[in-house]
Amino acid sequence: MKRKLLSGLLIISVLFISACQSNNRDSEKKSITVSILPQKYFVQSLIGDKLNINVMVAPGASPASYEPTPRQMAELTQSDLYLMMGHLGFEEAWIPRIEKTNPDLKIIDLSSGITLLGEESEEEHGADESDEHHHGVDPHIWMSPKQAKKIVQNTASALIKYEESCKDLILQKRDSLIGLIDDLDQRYSAAMDLIQNRKFIIFHPALTYLANDYQLEQIAMEFEGKEPSPSYFKSIVDRAKSENIGLLFIQKEFDIENAKQMAREIGAELIQIDPLDEDWFEQMEDILEKLKMLDKRAG
Repeated sequence: MKRKLLSGLLIISVLFISACQSNNRDSEKKSITVSILPQKYFVQSLIGDKLNINVMVAPGASPASYEPTPRQMAELTQSDLYLMMGHLGFEEAWIPRIEKTNPDLKIIDLSSGITLLGEESEEEHGADESDEHHHGVDPHIWMSPKQAKKIVQNTASALIKYEESCKDLILQKRDSLIGLIDDLDQRYSAAMDLIQNRKFIIFHPALTYLANDYQLEQIAMEFEGKEPSPSYFKSIVDRAKSENIGLLFIQKEFDIENAKQMAREIGAELIQIDPLDEDWFEQMEDILEKLKMLDKRAG
């Protein structure tokens, strides 16, 4: 299905692509840099292979704590444009340094215009009352179709300013891609409207925006990279049993053992997802199919 949808992008843009490519046919491609692999999907969907796309956070690494290699920092000097997702731990730690060492680098925050959600408090994760404090912004904005549409719009605007000769192509592909995401959004809404038990457990809280946008409840096992304390682990198990919560998600990059133990104790189905998948569209379709199982697993 996805191949058919993407082929539509190529057909619609055929009238504009020759003019866009002709300007750089005999020269090396320009380079831009993004933070995570799903952004590469959005950029390529908007401008094809016209640009080299450097991805800072390596496959399998955590965007919360990743440290770029010296080679990556050197390669960054070849980019004139950096598209940051907005509030990843990696970005908060490294963007100020990147700005300082690359003063001519244009940095665009793709979270602009998105209503940002806060992270949960430690109180909700079983911390002692004396340790309770609230944390900053949840960065996982790309994990909801509703928010992804704004990311696409912001990405397209940045690319048009960077590669003005491809404006018509980018606008056509932007509209087509947003149309595909609109359809995905409608399928999420229709499917979730049929769900009665709307709660799921997840190891790392990467589906905050998805849950908020489609009236689901995400119960996170992990908090700020920490595994659950024994008391909090037990509280989730007790809640899952009493509320018939039957789905437990874990991201591919995390150790699966704690999740396996919880899945056994509550009789839940353990499902791996990959929020950092380069094929964003396919991953979001896969998560939709998994969420449809919420009622089947309940009770």
